[in-house]
Amino acid sequence: MLRYIVRRLLQMVLAFFCTTFIVYSMMFATGDPLTSLAGEGKELNDAVKAKLTRDFHLDEPFLVRYWYYIKGLLTFDLGDSLSQRPIAEILSEAWGYTIQLASIAFVFVVILGVVGGVIAGMRRGGVFDNVTLFLTLVVIGIPSFVIGLMLSTFPGGKWGWFTPGYNADQGIATLIVPGFVLGALALATAVRLTRTSVAENLRSDYVRTAKAKGLKKTRIIGVHVLRNSLIPVVTFLGIEIGNLMGGAIVTERIFNIPGVGFQLFKGIQLSDGPIVVTIVSVLVVVYLLANLLVDILYAVLDPRIRYS
Repeated sequence: MLRYIVRRLLQMVLAFFCTTFIVYSMMFATGDPLTSLAGEGKELNDAVKAKLTRDFHLDEPFLVRYWYYIKGLLTFDLGDSLSQRPIAEILSEAWGYTIQLASIAFVFVVILGVVGGVIAGMRRGGVFDNVTLFLTLVVIGIPSFVIGLMLSTFPGGKWGWFTPGYNADQGIATLIVPGFVLGALALATAVRLTRTSVAENLRSDYVRTAKAKGLKKTRIIGVHVLRNSLIPVVTFLGIEIGNLMGGAIVTERIFNIPGVGFQLFKGIQLSDGPIVVTIVSVLVVVYLLANLLVDILYAVLDPRIRYS
């Protein structure tokens, strides 16, 4: 298991350098780096130009600049935004909201998605299965931002069923609906994926053998079928952690949640290059760590993977 984890860590390090190099190259390899940082058509005074040149080492060769950029990420020296505010301070205030939002979305996906998928797979062809397939198809067919706008406009705004945006006085309660919106697509996909996986495993030879040996249905489902069915689901859920962080950009904007996605959206609107590059890079790291966690869980669920 240790060798497996070390191999995955080495792969993650390689992926980290590749992805950050691509992000950095897209920002600075072509065109005028000052224009990329400040936005097209924005006039910069000499003081701002000098600061950006100093902070991003724009007078150095490209690979040297990339090295300073990596060094800053690894030492948590994230620099300042164009408004002269430390980016680390902005992120430290925003992370709490995004983590709470993504956690709520993840709970919806795991509890409703996996449990719903298991029940639908066990009752394949029944009323619950057909209703689930129909509802998940509707959710997959509608973009998440449309669901968010509809919920914030009608039940939240006109009908007054809940607060249509983040309210610091009400705290985490105002993040429940945005969390559901953020996780809606992943929830629908998790239901379908789990349902298919459970239905296939229920028709497997090892299930028939277990039944012939007289094992109880609860043991067959809980120990054998569920464990094998969860392997693709765990992979999907791990990837979704990174996607939830990315999806938070739209959800946090709709519900005015001052999280990382909201700060990234604001940075794009204000053409604040330092914030955009830093947040995208941090999201890449989160995505890589999530995938490492998935690989480890994958090996725990299926020991054969460690030796492949």
